[in-house]
Amino acid sequence: MALALNKYDLPTSERHVHEVQEALPIHGAHVATPLTAKSEMNFVRQNLTGKRDEKESKAPSGVWRCLTSAVKLCEPVLVFPVSDMSNYAPLPGLNERAIGHASLPSLGMIRCINGSGGTLPTCWNAPQAAYVLPSKDQVTKIKLRDVIPMKPGSTVADVFLALKNIGALSGEFVCAEAAGNIGEKPKPIPKSQVLGRHNRIIKIMTNKRTAWQS
Repeated sequence: MALALNKYDLPTSERHVHEVQEALPIHGAHVATPLTAKSEMNFVRQNLTGKRDEKESKAPSGVWRCLTSAVKLCEPVLVFPVSDMSNYAPLPGLNERAIGHASLPSLGMIRCINGSGGTLPTCWNAPQAAYVLPSKDQVTKIKLRDVIPMKPGSTVADVFLALKNIGALSGEFVCAEAAGNIGEKPKPIPKSQVLGRHNRIIKIMTNKRTAWQS
């Protein structure tokens, strides 16, 4: 468990935060991050309304650091599904999710990401202030656009089912190939293989052919 220690802006908070962090781990808690919810919410509100002064001090990062510490307690396996192992182009079946899924940041949240120095979603088009798919010429230049967080111990079969459940793939599993890094030669990989850093870039082929499999 990760603890968020709010009201870090109060004069007496530093001593209490230190005591909590020194006592860890305790009662299931392993990490504790001090933060000030008020300043975090003010930052978000200002960006949502577009009224933030760009000359203001750095964005508060307490919530981000708390979430990061929670993820690190049980890090997921990051899997990058692709349609081509030579140019790492994305799966066409994920295009709609890349530009129209409800989980994508709104314009206001895009401002928050920008204001805190984060990286914007790949398909965000700033001049149009909208999510736009790149042209056919541009799509081959986008490497590893999509990533799927999987539980540690997940296999190729688990990734196949995850992709099938969201409509990115259809048909039955035929074969797969994978690599650990860009530029690395892909190797055939069995359905039962556990995924990790050494085989996180993966192309899965099914018996229902689509344009990208032809």
